[in-house]
Amino acid sequence: MDNRLKEINLRLSEYSIGNFDNNIKISPRLDEVDAISSGINMLGEELKSITISRDYFNNIFNSVSDMVFILNPKGIITDANKSAKEQMRYEHDSLIGKKINELIHDPPSFFSNMVRQLKKNGPFTKNQSMIYSKKREAIPVKIGVSYLKNEKKDDSILLTASDITFQINTENLIIRAIIDTQEKERQRLSKDFHDSLIQQLSAIKFYISSTSYLTRSQKLKTILNNSNEALSDVIIEMRNICFNLMPKTLHEFGLVKAVREFCNHSIYHRKTNFIIEQSNKLPDFSSEIKIDLYRVIQEFINNAIKHGEASEIKISFYFNKNNLKLKLVDNGRGFDNKQMAEGMGLQNVKSRIKSHNGTLDIVSNIGKGTCYKIGIPIIF
Repeated sequence: MDNRLKEINLRLSEYSIGNFDNNIKISPRLDEVDAISSGINMLGEELKSITISRDYFNNIFNSVSDMVFILNPKGIITDANKSAKEQMRYEHDSLIGKKINELIHDPPSFFSNMVRQLKKNGPFTKNQSMIYSKKREAIPVKIGVSYLKNEKKDDSILLTASDITFQINTENLIIRAIIDTQEKERQRLSKDFHDSLIQQLSAIKFYISSTSYLTRSQKLKTILNNSNEALSDVIIEMRNICFNLMPKTLHEFGLVKAVREFCNHSIYHRKTNFIIEQSNKLPDFSSEIKIDLYRVIQEFINNAIKHGEASEIKISFYFNKNNLKLKLVDNGRGFDNKQMAEGMGLQNVKSRIKSHNGTLDIVSNIGKGTCYKIGIPIIF
């Protein structure tokens, strides 16, 4: 048997175990066996190149701190890096075969929308979403999506998810500091108005009443009585301002009672029907949450009546499994969700809810009213 054929068999055996270092020597004869040997050498070089590229990719794939997933065109995970498995607490290869829609907190159409955007605009980034660990813990992430072309020529999708928990916590601390400063200033103003200005106005009102009682001039009595009535209106308005700045009921009796008081106290209560529901007893959560949700409800009511011309507003409170949920619904004019304008009021609402790692879903249709669904995790 020609020794060159033995050499060919030896090289093919070595290639099968990943050894591509040795080539077959070409003889001076340059016959058919040498032609085969030359082809085997070329195959070895190509396999070596592919293996090095694959190993290089795998090293990068598993060394990055971001979670990285490779998806097939149907949205099924075909590979996941070491960080994804560790951060999501999955055992080796147990992520493989799962649908990405099962892990990401987005509408069921997330993957189809992602593919559509990839085909239309190319690689893109989603600034914030949630990805769930094996224990259903929500991890806030920034998502990047692009196509991954490989030797199989199929359109695999590369999805990266960067944990932004620290960034969000930092942002929430800043938002919290701003909101708390605003609320302390409101509390100070409310106390100053109540303890100083209203007391002084009440004293002036007393002097005017006394003077009116003592005077014999009917003309002067009429003027004093009119002044007294005007002062009464000012005092009522000042009390309303103090109530809106910081209702004492909120701290003394809780959120639900303060909301009931606001609805009865509101200038709108005569022309708007308020329905307030409470499915179970709410726990005594932090004053920051009470104040923020109270402000959110105030903003919703003002918008529903002033802009939506609502005649009925329903406010529902739920508490279940350490989650406080609110549902605010009006029967007003509504608006197009796609053309929703983010004014200062809505930005403040979102900031207050975000500062507690809460969620806000807004659904509105023209002519069918508006609905806010709010969720706040309560930590005891």
